[in-house]
Amino acid sequence: MKHDVHKFIRKHRLIEAGDTIIVAVSGGPDSIALLDFLWKERTRYSIDVRACHVHHQLRDVEADEDEAYIRQFCQKRRIPLYSKRVDVKKYAMASGDGTQVAARKLRYEWFSELLSEMPNSKLATGHHGDDQTETMLMQMIRGGLPIRAYGIPAVRKLGDGVVIRPFLGITKEMIEHYCKQHGLNARYDSSNRARTYTRNRIRQDVLPVLKRENQQVHTHMQRWQEWMKDDQQWLQQQAEESLSSIIIEKSERNVTISCAALLSVALPLQRRLIHLILNYLYGKNSPSITSIHIEQVLELMNQDNPSWDYHLSRSFIVRREYDFCHFSGAQENTLEEQEHILSVPGRIEFADWVLEAYITEDAAFTEAENEIVLDKKALAEPLLIRKRQPSDRIACRGMEGTKKVGRLFIDRKIPKQERENWPILVDGNGEVLWVPYLHRTRVAQAEDDSSCRLVVACCRQGKKKADFTSSSD
Repeated sequence: MKHDVHKFIRKHRLIEAGDTIIVAVSGGPDSIALLDFLWKERTRYSIDVRACHVHHQLRDVEADEDEAYIRQFCQKRRIPLYSKRVDVKKYAMASGDGTQVAARKLRYEWFSELLSEMPNSKLATGHHGDDQTETMLMQMIRGGLPIRAYGIPAVRKLGDGVVIRPFLGITKEMIEHYCKQHGLNARYDSSNRARTYTRNRIRQDVLPVLKRENQQVHTHMQRWQEWMKDDQQWLQQQAEESLSSIIIEKSERNVTISCAALLSVALPLQRRLIHLILNYLYGKNSPSITSIHIEQVLELMNQDNPSWDYHLSRSFIVRREYDFCHFSGAQENTLEEQEHILSVPGRIEFADWVLEAYITEDAAFTEAENEIVLDKKALAEPLLIRKRQPSDRIACRGMEGTKKVGRLFIDRKIPKQERENWPILVDGNGEVLWVPYLHRTRVAQAEDDSSCRLVVACCRQGKKKADFTSSSD
């Protein structure tokens, strides 16, 4: 194991003489082994080794015992320890993030602060080769944007410093053997066995199968991550250099390009050029730009039709006029004219409507007239709330084919002034999922065996339920 770790450190130049290495320690085998390893090799590398620990206040007594174990471990070796308690539950409720995401955000915010306070410092984490394999599989399964490298980088920037992962070249089994060999009675987090988390299911069900096929799968995944990162960086650089050759006009909210110039470059660059343009227009408020958005724009550009419009989220439109393609922000006269991403969980206001989305684990949950229940795994995200469009059609439950949304309003005798402010729920493909109180889609409908149910509920501020015509679907 030691040989493999030293080799990985040299290859990626993770450590330099004079560095202060702060090891992020949870108390588990991975981080404790890393702290012990670097502490014992501190003379070899001419480094100052320290430790830091975040108490997430999620596991009560178990977490307190982890903290006590780490403190005792560091005191015995005279390793300086920095610790902090964070309120993950409170932060998650305020931000709408899941527990795991909230914990990671708070953890890395503090890590960044530590690095800024210590010159020549680096943060070391205990991520290993099995983590790399699990992460890459998770990102592929979830449909990560293919123009980005998957996986965990060996080194990345964080605030004024960097994060390093010296154990990415070895497996969990090697780490546990090291702990046993050196008498490190590391702690074990009970949540790592909970099957509610995707990573744990991959770890328990998928990884053993891969290892039976090839014990060195972690090595191949690591090489794949490194090569893919290099390839993506090169392609991104080529796209950035090609950008000026396709742009005809550019302003803060508008970019006009030549369709012929875009389509003349290689397809991998076409995808990245569109992504660069969208990132520029969205700026810091960029939503999740998916591969679907990029593919749809390219598909439209390759059509013979010389004129079309494509509506993106957050009020942006792609419009073609013969050889010109305009990426622009739509007029923002009123709130109702915009599209809004509905996060899960999340809540937004649209005109005088309020819509909320959340996950329920209740398999017997039934829809109220102001709700729709969907199979989250069958959905194309992100979910969007917008006003109706003339071309909108919905695959109504209990009916064959589709029906025009405009016809729904007419059939239910909804006044014209009401129709313009009525929220429409659509998926990432633009498929209409729900016209509240009028009709629900049969697309992604939650079934008895649906394992992840997403509920979207709505109400209208200042309006009574009697103002609405109940749904017949």
